[in-house]
Amino acid sequence: MYLGIDAGFSAQGRSTGLCLIDPFAKNPVRSIHVRTAETTAAITDLLSSRAPIAASIDGPLLLSNSGLRFTTANRYRECERMLSGGIFQKRCKPGATNTPRGFALHRQATSIANFLLRTFPGIIIHEAFPNAFLGVMLPDSAFRVPIRRGIKSDVFWENCVNGTTLMRRLLNRLFPGTLAIRLLKAATKLNDHDERAAFVCALVARGSETQANFMVGNGADGAISLPPANCIQPWALDELRIRCGPTGNTGAILA
Repeated sequence: MYLGIDAGFSAQGRSTGLCLIDPFAKNPVRSIHVRTAETTAAITDLLSSRAPIAASIDGPLLLSNSGLRFTTANRYRECERMLSGGIFQKRCKPGATNTPRGFALHRQATSIANFLLRTFPGIIIHEAFPNAFLGVMLPDSAFRVPIRRGIKSDVFWENCVNGTTLMRRLLNRLFPGTLAIRLLKAATKLNDHDERAAFVCALVARGSETQANFMVGNGADGAISLPPANCIQPWALDELRIRCGPTGNTGAILA
């Protein structure tokens, strides 16, 4: 099972999205969105005492020096810098951890990650940023007309899932056989913004298990997961060569 978490930190609204991909379930995708205070209880209920193989969280994550837990640090990270300059700046720039909003998200993501480590020893946990994950899958032509910041994630989702075969291609890369078709069908039925983001995070979790993701950043300062290199568009590959070098942390060569 693969758990995706779109971390929220609103005190009032249901701003946290959760998505579980269970390849062996009759319904392979289950998703909900909850209030911040309900997050850990909702994760427990969603998993029903089963342990996920991997999880991914939309929020800044930093491993402690021991590598046994996640910690917080109020600084601008290298992975954020890599995805904030050049052509990425107008397309899929992540928020900075050292801003008030960024640090609040960082604290919430860190709290969730440490809860998962305590509850499910051995779980793989990676950081996701759905806007960048989906954004680098889109062709250059998708950005000819500027996209407002507040609607980017939904525009990116519609383009990848409903407007093209891009999500199908990614799912075929990550999952075997007919499961990819079932997951795509489930994705087309997701309408909630936070649950869509959580679905993307669950895909990052799957990619982290198979080491298929292209990683932007380094172990000491955290890393943001992007899709496998063969699902990233040429314009984004070119920019990654400039900003990150020829390989990601996984060693996936950008040919």
